[in-house]
Amino acid sequence: MIKRNIFLVSLLSALTAISSAQVNDPQILMTVGNQSVPVSEFKAMYYNNLSKDSLKNPKALDNYMKLFVDFRLKVSAAIDAHLDTTASFKQEMTEYRDKLAEPKMRDTMVENQLIKEAYERTKWDIKAEHILIRLAPDASPADTLAAYKKITRIREKILKKDTTFEAAATKYSDDTYSATKGGSLGYFTGMGMVYPFESVAYVTKPGEISKPVRTQFGYHIIKVIDKKPDVGQIEVAHIMIRTTANMKPADSIRIKTKADSIFQLVQQGQDFSELAKKYSQDQYTAKKGGVLPWFGAGRMAKVPEFESASFGLKKVGDVAEVKTAFGWHIIKLEGKKPIQPFDSVKDEITTRIMKDPRSEAAVDALVGEVKKQYNFKEFPEAKKEFASWIDESFYKGKWSADKVKGHTSPLFSLGGMNYTQEDFAAYAAKNQLNGDDKGGEHAVDILYPKYVKQEVLKFKKDHLEKEDPKFADMLLQYRDGILLFDITDQMVWSKALKDTAGLRSFYQMHQNDNKWPERCDASVYTCSTKEVSKEVRKMMKEGKADKDILAAVNGKAANSLAITGNKYVKNDGGCYQLEKGNLGRYGQRW
Repeated sequence: MIKRNIFLVSLLSALTAISSAQVNDPQILMTVGNQSVPVSEFKAMYYNNLSKDSLKNPKALDNYMKLFVDFRLKVSAAIDAHLDTTASFKQEMTEYRDKLAEPKMRDTMVENQLIKEAYERTKWDIKAEHILIRLAPDASPADTLAAYKKITRIREKILKKDTTFEAAATKYSDDTYSATKGGSLGYFTGMGMVYPFESVAYVTKPGEISKPVRTQFGYHIIKVIDKKPDVGQIEVAHIMIRTTANMKPADSIRIKTKADSIFQLVQQGQDFSELAKKYSQDQYTAKKGGVLPWFGAGRMAKVPEFESASFGLKKVGDVAEVKTAFGWHIIKLEGKKPIQPFDSVKDEITTRIMKDPRSEAAVDALVGEVKKQYNFKEFPEAKKEFASWIDESFYKGKWSADKVKGHTSPLFSLGGMNYTQEDFAAYAAKNQLNGDDKGGEHAVDILYPKYVKQEVLKFKKDHLEKEDPKFADMLLQYRDGILLFDITDQMVWSKALKDTAGLRSFYQMHQNDNKWPERCDASVYTCSTKEVSKEVRKMMKEGKADKDILAAVNGKAANSLAITGNKYVKNDGGCYQLEKGNLGRYGQRW
């Protein structure tokens, strides 16, 4: 025992001296089966599983050591039983590892900047116009240059005052919806537009025209009309009476008259919700009393008249009538809320960022860091050679990676690993392009950056255990937890369920181990006086229920009687000596 205590004191000193768990820790605490257990593993579990108060207990280390040894023996037994090789185990570990790795596959600093940037932008509303020259994301260099030159010429005409922005938008813009309105997009706020477009709009001053900006839709130029503090969000309800573009004048008048009559009913104080359920032709909102989800500036961009009328309402309960492309709307303001503090909306913005393509900026930043950390190096000649093996079949989905079989020249290297032409061929074959033949160089220009990004991220993910000791510890603890559960299930729970003879024998041996001794179930009547006691006895003999007795007695004089019920063991109070149904003496508990 003395030797064991000396060992534990020494171990505690060692644990205190180690600041963090090391994956390849040279200090081995014990060997269980073929598994070496480092001091760092014990330390991590010891401090994670015990509270600060329990750590103050001088026996805490000794007690936990016993539990830890038992735990490691069971895990070792699970490994010996090859439970770590089953398909279900591997799948569960893969799923857990993927989930644990997910937040580590982005640059957290860049991600936090994106979140903060989005919040700051939501404080402002931008009113802008734009002109779009549409261009496919995978357009050829020639098509890309042609689109850029076209948008540049349009911008120069506007700057020279050969035409107005609005006239140029109507004539040239490929955004047919906004072109009919001179390129107008109305007001929008942060996260209301695709990221490159939004970023340029927020740095362009009112009255200025931006330089061309490329998005997934093509090239844009943007004219900012106004920038004002954001109006927050509003909730409105509406009643809609539909119209159509080719409606006859008589029908238009009839629908306008109907909308006006409903509007008058609203103004007279009739229940808006009921009127919406009865008359609104917006079936989605009618059943909810016409209530729409909360929205901010730009969310109703396709119905600017509706948005303008809604934000024009000043007080909750105010109503308005407005015509849009969909018909006549009677709108009621249900609620207003200003911009919320950052901490209260951070989680919501984070969720939106993660679903938005702008989140790739945080991923791209991480890719750059990994390339730098692991000495990424490219070999352009090998990439150029690869392009020569791409033919027109690649654009018909019929190209085969066999064309590159045996070509092992590296396209790039990372962390001492070579990624060859043959490797890239397998990726390219699964991601062939559709459309006209644009040549091998175009195909490589499109696919090669995606392949590099994929492999760099995979390299990062595969090396997380070496880079992050905490990640390795969490993964190890989860693995051991699964194995502990599985071995216990196999050797105890499932085994017991199948061993009916053993269960019967165990029951017979232990059926009396946890039985209560003989008890009686009794009610205790505590009476304030002897007279009250007599009255209670009488009512009990008459078979009245406790609640009726209690009400009758305490109705005459408060707190005259208290009734409690319990189960009593022999010699625990005087009630046990009574026959079932008999009454004890006044003053006794029974």
